[in-house]
Amino acid sequence: MDATFPILLLCLLAIFFAWRYYRLRKGVRALADAITASADDGALPLSAPAARGDLAPLRQAVVDTLTEASFARDSERKQREFQEGLLNEIKDAIFILDRNREIRFLNRAAQLFFPADQPYRARAFLDVCRDHRVYDTLTLAEKIGAKVSDNITLRVHCDGKKGFREVSFVVEAEPLFFGGDEENSGSWILMKDVSRQLETEQIRRDFVANASHELRTPLSIINGYLETLDESDIAADGEFSRRAIRTMRKHGDRIARIVEDMLTISKLESAADLLKREPFDLVDSAESMIDQLMPLVEQHRATVTVKKDPGEDWPLIGDRFYWDQIFFNLIENAIKENPDPGLKITVRFRSKNGRYVISVADNGIGIPSADVPLVFQRFYRVRKDHAQTTVKGTGLGLSIVKRAVEAHHGDIVVKSQPGVKTVFTISVPPPPAMRDADQPVDTERGGNPPDLRN
Repeated sequence: MDATFPILLLCLLAIFFAWRYYRLRKGVRALADAITASADDGALPLSAPAARGDLAPLRQAVVDTLTEASFARDSERKQREFQEGLLNEIKDAIFILDRNREIRFLNRAAQLFFPADQPYRARAFLDVCRDHRVYDTLTLAEKIGAKVSDNITLRVHCDGKKGFREVSFVVEAEPLFFGGDEENSGSWILMKDVSRQLETEQIRRDFVANASHELRTPLSIINGYLETLDESDIAADGEFSRRAIRTMRKHGDRIARIVEDMLTISKLESAADLLKREPFDLVDSAESMIDQLMPLVEQHRATVTVKKDPGEDWPLIGDRFYWDQIFFNLIENAIKENPDPGLKITVRFRSKNGRYVISVADNGIGIPSADVPLVFQRFYRVRKDHAQTTVKGTGLGLSIVKRAVEAHHGDIVVKSQPGVKTVFTISVPPPPAMRDADQPVDTERGGNPPDLRN
């Protein structure tokens, strides 16, 4: 009896400790599985089986630690996504490289400039941007430890098209330290497309140079006559004085016309959104300008005809002043470029595919094919022998026409057959009431535009 009791007690203790060991091991395994699951999918082990017993404090400490780590991880992920979203909205190409010059991040603009079939991450930067000049800029920045910039012209892929185009970039590169750790260093590269700015600056310089040249000639003529008239013996010649005054007035009018056209273009470019938006009739605008030009039409023995559907109005909401300029310049240009008698000009109004289509056609000598793409440039004139008239145009009329049409959300094209005809065609959206009509407007297919007079 005495020997049995200690043995029984030892057996009970062994069973108890074995059970406790089993429970402890099971709880540790469950907690480990829960931690592993948390690491895989971000879920916290709040309902782990080890929530009871002696492992409860350990489990709570683990949960608290994982919760804090999860919050920090989510916060970091959201911050990274926010930063990447901001960088993707930037139109300049941005690359972030590691110390091996492999790509860690690039924004959407960089992907558009340098498309690739393979993933970008962990690829060598030189495999994506294969231009040694950009690479040399990066090397110099890393060598001196400061930001370096350079102007570089690259051939890049066209957006959504096959082929290449030349783009002028301002390339900036600078070393970058992730988290302030020099061992974990890298660099960033920014490539800003400045092609449009350079083109605009070149246009501005050309405009100033051409304007100065155009104004210098009539001013020189006027000053020359004034110097001549200032001589006492010449001033007594009445015939010469009258001829000089007529010439000076002619060139003074030319200067005024150049200045007026330059101001018109300036207003169109700087305040296109501030144009008047008032209803008016396009045909009425064209006919008014024809009446205004009738002395010039009769002088050149030309004819101007307006063709449209009878009894129909052609309403538009826009700036009547600039549409008067459009019709005036197109008709006057046709007359001045074709001084021989018998010129026929036709102004036609029709509707096609829900848009107004206005054409100004003449049967004159036409425009050489090499000059057609250039006629809308400022101060450009088609050089013809017949065009050596006593008073040249300003060279701004067609530029005003194009800019005025574009300011009304339209477009204009020109087609010409030398010796046969020249046609300027304008396409512009009609008022909303016309676009929202039940039936589409297409007079070429037998339909008529709806009558808005009722």
